[in-house]
Amino acid sequence: MSWPSMVAALVVPLLCALVYVVWIPHGNAGRGAWFATKIWVLAYPLFFFGLIGLGGLVRRESRAVNWPSWRAVIFTGVLSGLGIVLVGWLMVLTPIGQIVRDNSPNLIEKAEGLGFATKERFLMVAIFITVLHSAMEEYYWRWFVYGHLRQMVGHWSGHLLAALAFTGHHLVLMSVLFPLSLALFLSLLVGLGGLIWTRMYQRQGTVLGCWLSHLIVYAFLMVVGYRLILMS
Repeated sequence: MSWPSMVAALVVPLLCALVYVVWIPHGNAGRGAWFATKIWVLAYPLFFFGLIGLGGLVRRESRAVNWPSWRAVIFTGVLSGLGIVLVGWLMVLTPIGQIVRDNSPNLIEKAEGLGFATKERFLMVAIFITVLHSAMEEYYWRWFVYGHLRQMVGHWSGHLLAALAFTGHHLVLMSVLFPLSLALFLSLLVGLGGLIWTRMYQRQGTVLGCWLSHLIVYAFLMVVGYRLILMS
């Protein structure tokens, strides 16, 4: 994979987030930009499919490695997800949680702009984000982006670059919803999550555990979002 192609993989999600979060955040244009981002995440890796194949996605990367058992992969994924949720729940009980609640009008405005501020639509979006979007992010950021980066710059530099890019588009969203200091702090936590999941992928040879962990974290965030948007 060439560096221009990798730069596109790292930067385009950030640029798309700027479009639908900052530049045209409301109405059909904002929703269209958000949808186009998901198309990019799904389609762009397919252009490079022949370089890495299905290894790590629907099967282990290599049969020559003594990978952890599938039971261990599932257990680690669930346990890590619950551990991250526990940290998040404890944060809700601190002054950070109060700052988030104080800024719930920003979240409500964003939900209304994207058209999911009703219970029915929020539920549909929550299911999509929890189950499918988490899978898409693992497919894109761990399997595709990190999978290529480690071949280009090595494992540890690949971990850092993938986590940094994964953090970027989340920072755009956080900066619109929360004060800058809190946005930076929450984005740092996103980056740490990215590091955890790339490390899991590297050690397990599959995105299954990462996806289960990510799914659990998103489920928690959707519960928090529901309370902030529809119960405030």
